[in-house]
Amino acid sequence: MNRYHWIWKVVAVAVWLAALATLGVLGIIIASIILLVVLGLLTDPKRVKRDRALGMWFGIAWLAILLVLAIFGDALPFVFGENERVASSNYANGPGREFWFGTDDLGKDMFSRSIYSARLALTVSLVSIAGAVLIGGTLGMLAGYFKGWIDRVVSILVDSLLAFPAIVIAALVIGRFDVLQQSDIQILGIGFEWLTRRWSVTIIFLMLSIAPVARIVRAQTLSLSEREYVLAAKSIGARTPRILVREILPNLVPAMVSVIFTGVAILLAAEGGLAFIGYSVKAPDSSWGLMINIHRSRIQEAWWATVFPALMLFFTVLAFNLVGDRVAKRFDIKEAAL
Repeated sequence: MNRYHWIWKVVAVAVWLAALATLGVLGIIIASIILLVVLGLLTDPKRVKRDRALGMWFGIAWLAILLVLAIFGDALPFVFGENERVASSNYANGPGREFWFGTDDLGKDMFSRSIYSARLALTVSLVSIAGAVLIGGTLGMLAGYFKGWIDRVVSILVDSLLAFPAIVIAALVIGRFDVLQQSDIQILGIGFEWLTRRWSVTIIFLMLSIAPVARIVRAQTLSLSEREYVLAAKSIGARTPRILVREILPNLVPAMVSVIFTGVAILLAAEGGLAFIGYSVKAPDSSWGLMINIHRSRIQEAWWATVFPALMLFFTVLAFNLVGDRVAKRFDIKEAAL
């Protein structure tokens, strides 16, 4: 059957081209997804390893470009202000040379708003996963090295946190944070006016990420603590802090890198989901999930306002997953999934 893979690929592409001429926007999207699945199933197994490398480089390139746009977007001539009205309202402009992603119902440039959404999503996700790696990584390393009652306490804490449905807990806590921000409660003379939705989402993501990070680091530490170089360090009387910092921690770095990439991908999707149901930032702030929710009712006549934010979210999550999976396979990390 391998000899005829190219025939089936040609047929799949021909069917997709026919869909372009006969189906609406939603039909084209569905047909495109089916095409990608078919082409993936027909891929020669001998090319899988090379394709994985290509996927990693695609992920790196996408993330590099996105980071540059997110960081330096304010200084780039083709990125308008986040809430700047650059055209007539009511989706007056579709995708084109002047407005790459078209404009929305208020005349704002969708490409610019997608870039500002990337800035928000990446900031929230990276800060959350960094805090989770610091706290959860410390707990997991202590549990995996000392074992005994420390391991039992950390394991009970981790299992308890993982038992709660994350999206429900996030929605409930963010709602309570909104009430706290609007209250007159103060601690040591400091109020909670700073607790905006952006900070609320960051804090709850950090809290929810601690448990899975701790579990992964614990598993890696249990394995590393039995290695020859750790046992040799113990036999010569090396102190525990030195063993943890000099022997175990450097060997946890590959696992942590994989966890960071995979964790950011999950948090990006989670932020988009919360924004879609109204529990992330509010308008006029930009978020991929929020834009999808606002414009989805007009997808027939203004498809670009929904499709392009969805594609930006999809490719960003895909890029982080591709790089994270490649790192996990490179260093044979078997528990690098959150």
